[in-house]
Amino acid sequence: MDDTDPEADGDEHRGDHVADASAGRTQRISKNQILTLISMASVNFSAMICYSILGPFFPNEIVQIGAKFMMISGLFVSGGCTILFGLLDKVPGTTNFIVLCFIIRSIDAIGFAAAMTSSFAIIANIFPNNIATVMGSLEIFTGLGLVLGPPMGGFLYQSFGYKIPFVTLGCLLLLMVPFNMLVLPSVGMYFT
Repeated sequence: MDDTDPEADGDEHRGDHVADASAGRTQRISKNQILTLISMASVNFSAMICYSILGPFFPNEIVQIGAKFMMISGLFVSGGCTILFGLLDKVPGTTNFIVLCFIIRSIDAIGFAAAMTSSFAIIANIFPNNIATVMGSLEIFTGLGLVLGPPMGGFLYQSFGYKIPFVTLGCLLLLMVPFNMLVLPSVGMYFT
């Protein structure tokens, strides 16, 4: 490698950083790393703001479809797509795999959006005087899911392979379908 090559210097710097970290020495965070963290934090922050403000704005629109139907069908679609995603390792060819990943995850997003939007509408109608408190409280479970998902998925992947994390979590979502069919009251009780 040529010592004047900028990419080589970057690779050597990354290698030194890893060596320093493995030796137990701490190294200051570079300006580039700080800017990257700020960038990623702003993306996550703004995405979650956009996601979480939807609830109060859609109750009237969901009346047309039915909140309970929308939630249950969204859970069903999302659960089915999650299971299908676990079967994608059988797809021959990298291009086919990537295309199917995008298609299945896009359909999954539609199902998830239907379930989440209807849940926001249900909450807004069941708790009209406490929307902020209830939504904030339920965000605890969103955080728990985001925190527990990676270690649970990693454990299942290391223990059982690619398919099992997706099949397990997809089945969990599918179990939420009959649970919510039984637990949620009929739509007429929400929207009067």
